[in-house]
Amino acid sequence: MPAIDTSRRRRRQRPRDRCALVLSCALLGAVGGAARGAETDAPSPPSERIVVSFQQRSRIERLTHPFRLDALGPTRVLAFRTRLQVDVRKAVGPVGVFVELQDSRSAWNDEPFVVPARHVNHLDFKQVLLRLGSERLFGRSASGGVQLGRFTLDLGRRRLIARNRMRNTTNAFDGAYGWLRAKDDSTLQAFVTRPVRLDPYELDRSDGKRVFWGASLSVHRWRYLQAEAYALRLDESGETVTGRRLTTLGARLYRVPSPGQLDYELESAWQTGRTLDLDHDARFLHLETGYAFRRARARVSVLYDHASGDKDPEDRRFERFDTLFGARRFEYAPTGIYGPFFRANIQGPGIRLVASPTPPVEILVAHRVLWLAQATDTWVGSGLTDATGASGRSLGGHLEARIRWQPRRWLLVEAAWGHFFKGSYLERVPGSPGTSDSDYLTVGLEVGGVLLAR
Repeated sequence: MPAIDTSRRRRRQRPRDRCALVLSCALLGAVGGAARGAETDAPSPPSERIVVSFQQRSRIERLTHPFRLDALGPTRVLAFRTRLQVDVRKAVGPVGVFVELQDSRSAWNDEPFVVPARHVNHLDFKQVLLRLGSERLFGRSASGGVQLGRFTLDLGRRRLIARNRMRNTTNAFDGAYGWLRAKDDSTLQAFVTRPVRLDPYELDRSDGKRVFWGASLSVHRWRYLQAEAYALRLDESGETVTGRRLTTLGARLYRVPSPGQLDYELESAWQTGRTLDLDHDARFLHLETGYAFRRARARVSVLYDHASGDKDPEDRRFERFDTLFGARRFEYAPTGIYGPFFRANIQGPGIRLVASPTPPVEILVAHRVLWLAQATDTWVGSGLTDATGASGRSLGGHLEARIRWQPRRWLLVEAAWGHFFKGSYLERVPGSPGTSDSDYLTVGLEVGGVLLAR
């Protein structure tokens, strides 16, 4: 997607922009009252019929020595994201209504965004849905429900479908979603949707050019083994840029981390279908094992990823894995204006330590070494490519440190630093902006809480 000069667009103040300004001021003005209640009050119980809550996040980001083609993209930004949620749990009989408004903006960016929709999305409806559910199905042995409308969605480990956490904007879908959950938390989920196209300055919408549907079954019957299997289908018309018609089949085996025990995770996925007029055949593999210490309140893990790349740009096949609507921050590096790595044409090991020395503080330190899976394919997200393969595959290493401090339930402070040790690929590939290592720093403040519960 081409870059957009946001400076000229900001001069146009529309009614929706003025509403967003009023909403932000009202929410921030309510922080004091909501915060005082949130310090001592427990979360509103299910008996509450109406719950109104909000969240406001402000984050500053700074990047040195860009790595993208011709140094495209901003090297600094001040990002704002405001959310307001209204949950009417029993609007008409057992039918509930849920509405979420979100406003995502930026300031101080020195260059246009490479993909503006990942950063800016002025006041819009992120979720508007009707929900019908029951905790007493099949003789009270199961619970389930359906929801219709616009919604966000997390599926499994969030590698292929996710409600974005760090990104300033959020994926959404128009359609239907249903679930059935047994007493042991084994769950069957299914959905039929049209992905919502995020427009930075206009109302978001979906259309019949893209249809996304699938199902997932997770089983939690065994102590040492949890299992998940899924099937996903994305159909895009020939009028779209990518023209994807992909079937993704995958499975995940894992053990939930627990103090004093060894845990593990194995996820594998296979994609088949068509991308534009090319046969699509791609694979993804994630391996991880970890150990959580009892007294240290810490977990250390080692992991490995392989997401296939396109072997030959001249043949009639396309083997690059497509992460669909998944999240990547939790596995690779901070995103925002940074995000050097995607779950596509990449492979390499890593090590991670997560510790909580005191309950309000969480510390993460992680390091990864990464290569291109195929030297002749694109380094996704950078715009850099060498179809000859002469630039090699070594992207380099990445070191990250992050600290989260939550002194109150309504307040979260987070700071993260990332250092990209650029590999030999950056020295040789055409269009490289240089070989100096990149440093990324971000500091964010998030406030939120329940405004009304009755």
